[in-house]
Order: sequence, then C-alpha cells, then structure tokens
Amino acid sequence: MSGEDKAVGFFGDHIDSLKAFECLKLYINDFCPDAVISVQGSLLAFRTAAGFAYISLPAEDGSVLFNLALTNRKKITSSRIEKTVQPVPGSHSFVYHIGIRSAEDIDSEVKGWIRQSYEYSKLNYA
Repeated sequence: MSGEDKAVGFFGDHIDSLKAFECLKLYINDFCPDAVISVQGSLLAFRTAAGFAYISLPAEDGSVLFNLALTNRKKITSSRIEKTVQPVPGSHSFVYHIGIRSAEDIDSEVKGWIRQSYEYSKLNYA
C-alpha cells in the first residue's frame, strides 16, 4: 500500500490515533492491497480509482481518535453513525461519519461498511 509515510505525518503526535489507523489499514490491505493512501490537507483517504474511506482528526475535545467517513448507495441506520450527509440532494449516494474512539471500534460492523464503500466506489469508476 503506497502513501504510508504520509499517514504517519498526518497523525503527528496522535499516537493512539495512529495505532487505530494501523488496524484499519491492515484490514483494508487484506481485501484491497492496491489501495493508495493519500493526504490532502486535513483529510486522509484510502483510494483506488476513487476514494472509499476517509479519515479526519477531530477537534481537540479528546472524545474520538479520528472520524471515519464512508460512502454508500444505500441508507444505513445505526446509532454508531454520528452524521449522514447526502452530498447531492435526491441522489442515491450517502456519506456516513463514524467516530472511532478506540481500535476496538473497527469491528465487524464497521469493517462491513468499509467493504461496502469500497464496492460502491468500484461501481462508480468501473
């Protein structure tokens, strides 16, 4: 997976966030070893032809390690999703924001959403 050196710089001295990111990266590498990590300003993205998982660091309130944003074509309802945005009103695309508070938050449910986001990105850029 290329771009890993940029990710280390992205997290800076947020060591716990970097550790949780490493868990996420290992999972993504299992099903998408050709994913590229890109950093643009305050956003880190996992992408192939298109981005499918996005990370941003939170404000310094300490409640989350990082925010994970995923795209999907279907409406997902879960108490774990902190915010849902429909970028284009009336479209069939949604962006979900999930606060990652520990590496344990990257469980089978979140992994399933990441995988769906990856599959959705392939539909858009096949």
